[in-house]
Amino acid sequence: MGLELENNEVETKNELKKKPTKKTKEMLEENARQIEELKSEKVELNSVLSDLEKEAADLGEKSALKMKVTHRKFGEGKVISQDGKYIEVKFKDVVKKFVLPGCIADKYLEVEDEEVYEYYVKCNETHKKRMDTELKIKSATYAIQRHEDAIEKLNAKYK
Repeated sequence: MGLELENNEVETKNELKKKPTKKTKEMLEENARQIEELKSEKVELNSVLSDLEKEAADLGEKSALKMKVTHRKFGEGKVISQDGKYIEVKFKDVVKKFVLPGCIADKYLEVEDEEVYEYYVKCNETHKKRMDTELKIKSATYAIQRHEDAIEKLNAKYK
């Protein structure tokens, strides 16, 4: 009889271990809520990203080739090549490489035409917003993964 009593106590303890505590349930619910919030945030961010890509496409691409520019240190120069977002400028004594649109928008290179300057400022703003949005999407993706991992660990205790 004493053996049966001990077995019953062990079974009762095992049953208690398998049931999640109130705190664990709250943690599971909070992680699930956070995941849902992050997923809806990702949907919104993807929409913003799509709008920014459309905005960039609407701006189009202007060639900087043969454009005359001025640099504080190197003086006047002329764009001699463009490879995507990279340009090479030939100054009096040297050829330097710059990245569009930032080099013009941030006035590392100055242009005489105000319209061209405004174009590169708009391109740069769109580019920065796009990079920021992409970073937020990646951050939300990693946060979702962390919450899913937390849920998995909490559930593993009760299997």
